[in-house]
Amino acid sequence: MKAALWRRELLLVTVIVLVAVFFRTFRLDSLPRGMIADEAQRGLEAMAIAHGGYYPVFLRLTGGLPMCAYWLAILFRFFGASLLTARAGAALIGIATVPVFYLLVRELFASTRGRSGWVIAVSATFFLATSYWHVVYSRVAREMILLPFFAILAVYCLLQAWRSARRPYFLLCGVSMGLGLYTYASSYCLPLLVVVPLGYYIWREKGSLRTHFVNLLLLFGISLAVATPLALFAVSETAVFTAEARAFTLVNRELSGGSPLAAFVISCAKTAAMFVFQGDSSLVHNPASRPVLDPVASVWFVLGLCVIIRKWRDPSHFVLLTWLLIMCLPAVVTVLTSANFSRTIGALPVVCILPALGMVTAWEWLEARTGAHRPVTMLGTSVLAFTLLFTAATTYHDYFMVWDTREDLRQGYDGAYTAAAAIMNETRVPDSVWILPLTALAQGGYGSDHFDFLYQGDSAYYTLRVDEATGAEELSSILRIGHKALVVDWKGYVLEKAYEAISADPKNLISFLMQKYGRELDRRSYEAFDVVAYQVPESPTFSIAEQFQPLAVDFGDELRLTGVAFGGSSLQDTSTPEEVERRQLPSGKSGWVVLRWRATRDPSRSYKVAVYLQDQGGHIAGQVDKLLLSNYLRTTRDWHSGQEEIDYYTLPSWNGSAPGWYKVGITVYDADSADVLYRKDGAPSYELGMMEIVRPLVSGQVEPEVGLEDEESEIAGRIRLLGYDLPRRELSPGDELSVALYWQAMKDVNRDYLLAVQLTDEQGVVWAEEFDAPVYGSYPTLDWTRGEILKDWHEIRLPTDMVQGSYQVSVLVAEEGTLLRDIGLKEILVRGWPRQFIMPQIQNPHEARLGQGVQFLGYDMNSNEIRAGGTLQLTLYWQALAEMDESYTVFTHLLDAGERVWGQTDSVPGKGEAPTTSWIEGEIITDEYEILVRPEVPAGEYLIEIGMYDATTGQRLPVLDAQGQPRDDRILLTNARVLAAGGD
Repeated sequence: MKAALWRRELLLVTVIVLVAVFFRTFRLDSLPRGMIADEAQRGLEAMAIAHGGYYPVFLRLTGGLPMCAYWLAILFRFFGASLLTARAGAALIGIATVPVFYLLVRELFASTRGRSGWVIAVSATFFLATSYWHVVYSRVAREMILLPFFAILAVYCLLQAWRSARRPYFLLCGVSMGLGLYTYASSYCLPLLVVVPLGYYIWREKGSLRTHFVNLLLLFGISLAVATPLALFAVSETAVFTAEARAFTLVNRELSGGSPLAAFVISCAKTAAMFVFQGDSSLVHNPASRPVLDPVASVWFVLGLCVIIRKWRDPSHFVLLTWLLIMCLPAVVTVLTSANFSRTIGALPVVCILPALGMVTAWEWLEARTGAHRPVTMLGTSVLAFTLLFTAATTYHDYFMVWDTREDLRQGYDGAYTAAAAIMNETRVPDSVWILPLTALAQGGYGSDHFDFLYQGDSAYYTLRVDEATGAEELSSILRIGHKALVVDWKGYVLEKAYEAISADPKNLISFLMQKYGRELDRRSYEAFDVVAYQVPESPTFSIAEQFQPLAVDFGDELRLTGVAFGGSSLQDTSTPEEVERRQLPSGKSGWVVLRWRATRDPSRSYKVAVYLQDQGGHIAGQVDKLLLSNYLRTTRDWHSGQEEIDYYTLPSWNGSAPGWYKVGITVYDADSADVLYRKDGAPSYELGMMEIVRPLVSGQVEPEVGLEDEESEIAGRIRLLGYDLPRRELSPGDELSVALYWQAMKDVNRDYLLAVQLTDEQGVVWAEEFDAPVYGSYPTLDWTRGEILKDWHEIRLPTDMVQGSYQVSVLVAEEGTLLRDIGLKEILVRGWPRQFIMPQIQNPHEARLGQGVQFLGYDMNSNEIRAGGTLQLTLYWQALAEMDESYTVFTHLLDAGERVWGQTDSVPGKGEAPTTSWIEGEIITDEYEILVRPEVPAGEYLIEIGMYDATTGQRLPVLDAQGQPRDDRILLTNARVLAAGGD
């Protein structure tokens, strides 16, 4: 009978161990995704030990105990150093803990529970095999997983030693306790786990001390001998040994808020709650963000806890109760924001026993009360089976399935680092150096442990803290050993909250310096990062800017541009410091711009800056937009009055930009609403200076909106029209039609061609035509060389009396009055609108003359009162005094007494559909605007000002007096009262 029972238990335990193997090894090569810093550090320590000559008693650099590192070192010697080997080491310890745990539980209840003891042992062992808590720690290469194993082994040997009086068990208990002290900081409570039960046994059993005295001396003697190296280190290096305790425990009065007792009570509550209510907040320790136990097991846990408290005098219950209290102490005395699974892991064995004890106790109680043995057995077996299966299913879901639904787990486990290291191992670029950026807020070297452990390539790698004060110099130093830089450009951050990032270069300092002095060779994109290869000069000396041209340009009343530096690039792959200072740029390459800013008050919004190249026709030939950030990655909304910062821009010149002089300008605008922050003089932008574009060394590729076949676009075997852009296909009379033509010289042209863009109706009547040399007449075809590609803008003003309908756009090429080719492009649609010449009813007549061509007649307003955050409806009435060649933009501003803008809408009249160039003399234009009032505007009286300006120059149209003399550049309307938001 006993043999049959023994075989049944053995079979069950074998099955449970296999279940434990599954939970600890299934997908171990891919889960967890990534690797935390602790794993990397333990791996590096283990590699050093495996290579010999390094045998630490205490890990000074990481402040940890060395048992895990020694265990991994053994595995590395046999199987090689890798993350999978390290995690397999943790899994092996987790699996080995299960059968030893079964022996412990069997021993605990052998004398008090009889036949039900094996049910408790089997059930508790299954709880451990499927424990979410234990599974999490069995799959990461961290030292915590060792503590339960040594704690279980020490207590089991103690029980066996006391009951059998066999000396080997006393010795093994001492060895287990001594070795356990080298596992994890919480193991410092391990001696209590042996001493307290021993004291209890000695108290209960009179004369037992005399019986076991020699064996107890041996137990503590061998334990002391094993722990002596650690004890000596603790005495000689007290500051190092106690650093973590002083930093995080209740003795740190700063952390405890000056009240250690209150902090202690709070910590007790958090630790107690973690078992059934709210677990560890760290995703590394708790991927599913759940308590230790599932809801069903929690019920039995609470019942089991009540049992051991009520029957604490029973030896087995006393051991469990004191074990739970002792091993929760490390978390209780620690000041943390939430419960901590790691510091309490020594209590895990008890937490797995209590649900089993609770279920069996309820089973026995029900059977004793009813006397119905068979039905209760069937019910108890069903409840037990359901609970165990529910726990297993919940653990499977909360560990394995959660990885497929929670993207934030990858960040918690530094998955981007692991992925980057794998790509770095696959990449072989001779004479190269890897650069891993860190934000200016990060400590230098952060994340390097991951790469020290995982990276096996030939090229050196460096972490670079992208601080504007030191970044350029450090980068220069790093790149003196290689001619190519491989930069890991991290993407896993939100730009507006970049100050929360660690591994990133949100302001693109590295990219700016690399492209200023070198050239981007290749870019490969991955989920969490890009790998960008750059050619860099020999012995580089990088600098953000050598010197600034001082400025004092106010944008609104919040930002002042106090300095600028900009320059170009060499015709070669890399540039010298002298070449980048010249304002000369090969077409298709990138120049650079550095701006220096000062906040003139606390800015109310986050701003972006657009830096652009503009040709003489006002067309953009290159542009970059960036969110304006401080060195410590705060948007302007978080800047303070007087704060000074710089920002830097890699300014491209787009392929096809013709040789000539280009304006370099900037515009500042609200990052959320895209509203332009106007200069104090009303201009929307500021011209920094001029940049000369020269011929490229090699012509780059262009992508016309509409491409043409060779045979339909070749002219005289010398030039070819590759294609064209027609930005607008629907226009109104008086509008300007813009066409961008993409030309390629098939050979050195040496001929002077004239080009024309023509607009004809269905009957072939020419309605508009513009003849000129290419590129505004500044770069004739005589100068074109073989292979050169040019983007050539042409504008035609549509007559104001143009009839609504479809019109053919054509390109004509002529030489000395002879038409060589007529190439038809797409058709456009001209839409007219009803012209109004009768004076409408105007709510507020107000006559004023703007320039020579515009008469302001008055306005309508929906209300003189508006709430903060609301919208002011404004209708303006204009009359054309003459036809105009300039398209003016209307501005509408809500100003306080200090003329600070609190609401603004600027637009071409008619919501962009009625430009002033389309107005006919005598015509009356009804022009509607909605002014959004900023939510933070204080209540009070505000001015409304309107007017017109030239969007290209920012110059306002003057308001004339009766004698025709300029008297102002704005018209003031009736005041408006702003009411507080949400008020009555």
